[in-house]
Amino acid sequence: MIDLCQDTPGLAGQRFKTRLQQECSVGISKLELVYRKAKQHDAVPVLFVHGIFCGAWVWEEHFLDWFAEHGYHAYAVSLRGHGRSSAPDPMGQYSLNDYVQDLKDAIQTIEMSHKQPPILIGHSMGGMVVQRFLSKHIYRGAVLISSIPPQGMMPLSWQSFWQDPLITMEMTQTYLMPELATTEQLRRYLFAGPVEQEKLEAWLEYLVPESQRLLWDMSWHNLPNPFEVAKTPIAVVGALHDRLVSKVIVTMTAATYSCKPHWIDSGHGVMLEHNWQEAAQVVAAALTEVLLSEQDESLIQEPVPA
Repeated sequence: MIDLCQDTPGLAGQRFKTRLQQECSVGISKLELVYRKAKQHDAVPVLFVHGIFCGAWVWEEHFLDWFAEHGYHAYAVSLRGHGRSSAPDPMGQYSLNDYVQDLKDAIQTIEMSHKQPPILIGHSMGGMVVQRFLSKHIYRGAVLISSIPPQGMMPLSWQSFWQDPLITMEMTQTYLMPELATTEQLRRYLFAGPVEQEKLEAWLEYLVPESQRLLWDMSWHNLPNPFEVAKTPIAVVGALHDRLVSKVIVTMTAATYSCKPHWIDSGHGVMLEHNWQEAAQVVAAALTEVLLSEQDESLIQEPVPA
């Protein structure tokens, strides 16, 4: 099923936006993909994967337009139970593998459209979904932004509690019952800079409950295999003022994948912060790093002419 938004010409009619709901292969009837196409037909596609409570809308606010304007076909997926995607389980108890299946379906759709797979860009929980996918697939590249580390939720939870026990306890409540969250809590969780009250109120309405089964998977039951993930070119990005995924955790993730982290001067919600353009530039630099690594890998694998 396809559901189109109104067209917005942008760039002298060369770019448009749409919202696609596709029939998926396993377990879910509708998967929301929001995208902006670049001017260049053969541009590299990128696929943004959201974190807990959220949906494709977090990327639609600023990042999709920015990356399309800077030469990428920019896509964002809403995992099942989020955004406008189907919610096949009325209790919302989805596993990490369920989300990985949604990611596979989105990749397949993009690859069919562009004849090349997208670079994956996962934020927070979305970074964990990407890593779990890469545990089973050697891929062209990925960027992890303020991601849950491959070691899972346990080190992140302990570090967060040590850093700010109140936020950790409030975040646990929000995970289970997002309808009780306040705009002030949202401000503290996600932002280091100023944010308009009207925007906070609007974003709060978009939050959805998250799966308790997922929490189990991300804690210890179904963690990614970092040795397999490392076979894919990886870049790691962190936020200097992140109250949820600290610099210690980001540095640990980068060390696991033998790379140096890129840093954004913001809080956890990098794509919604007042300085989101700076965040986009840092992510673009990380993306360039991944693409260069991909080219280096292809040169290494290319046979030497006789």
